[in-house]
Amino acid sequence: MATLNLNAINKSFGSAKVLHDISLAIEDKEFVVFVGPSGCGKSTLLRIIAGLEEATDGSIIIGGEDVSDAHPVDRGISMVFQSYALYPHLSVYENIAFPLRVQKLEKSDLDGRVQRAAEILQLTDKLDLKPGQLSGGQRQRVAIGRSIVREPKVFLFDEPLSNLDAALRGDMRVELTQLHRDLDATMVYVTHDQIEAMTMADRIVVLNGGRVEQFGSPMELYHHPKTKFVASFIGQPNMNLIPATVLGVDASGIKVDLKGGHQMVLPVETATVSVGDKVEVGIRPEHVQLGNEGLEISVKVLERLGGATITYGTVGGDTRFCASLPGDALIEEGAPLKLHVAPEACHVFDAAGDVLRRKAAPELVA
Repeated sequence: MATLNLNAINKSFGSAKVLHDISLAIEDKEFVVFVGPSGCGKSTLLRIIAGLEEATDGSIIIGGEDVSDAHPVDRGISMVFQSYALYPHLSVYENIAFPLRVQKLEKSDLDGRVQRAAEILQLTDKLDLKPGQLSGGQRQRVAIGRSIVREPKVFLFDEPLSNLDAALRGDMRVELTQLHRDLDATMVYVTHDQIEAMTMADRIVVLNGGRVEQFGSPMELYHHPKTKFVASFIGQPNMNLIPATVLGVDASGIKVDLKGGHQMVLPVETATVSVGDKVEVGIRPEHVQLGNEGLEISVKVLERLGGATITYGTVGGDTRFCASLPGDALIEEGAPLKLHVAPEACHVFDAAGDVLRRKAAPELVA
């Protein structure tokens, strides 16, 4: 396998610039996911890596070799598409073997690779079937098998699970994660589903408007988002964002008045804020607790899930708020609810959408 380096990649379609100066260093054997909303440029970036699109400028280095001008088949990559792109008249065996027949590989080597891929993907008993006789998940495995036999330096996946139902997507997430471990391979995976990104990736690239918002591990993005966009995109249910006004600034952080009248002191760096500034306070639904005092929400809808109750309501009349509470919590729709919010669990974003860095916890003195 190999490292993958993207150096200052830009892409324009006519006067429309869709990728802006993207530089990434992906390590050997790493599973990296590109995630973001529709139109953010993630599939375009993947196609540039594959050689199916040409970058306006910038370079692509795979395994230390500059492949920016190389033909797709000469880049040492293999790509799995959203549509399985299987040949319906060929058996599973022949679909998997197809790229090897194009390479005119020796029969014994070809058969060995196909059998190994089929064993890894649990398709050994399906090799004589046609794609039309398989389930959606099995067809996707065949498409992956066709990639495995090529023994590429880098595997590329373009939303491969989006055609599957929810249950199959969950199963395939586990299978792909296990496949990555079995192959010890470098993989780059595109999705718009942040659950796929969080559960599968070693590191995640969050794209927005053709720019990299943040590149880091799933829990780094969850606990330490750099921007409001990343904070609201990563995590399920989504982070709550409450408008607030800065009432005071001192060594302990900032005192804010949240919409709805609740005041808090938040331990964040104060260099870029002043009294009177408008900010937004980010509160994750799972970081609240029932209390006798605190942030008050008006409950609109309850979702009883057994182990948890997802509570949807509003703060200050019209700002939406979601709380994840114990499954047996005594809550009624239409009633007010008080929630305790730990200040150290909050995130604060300035008017530009950038996070205010949290103050470091004081060191314990022996």
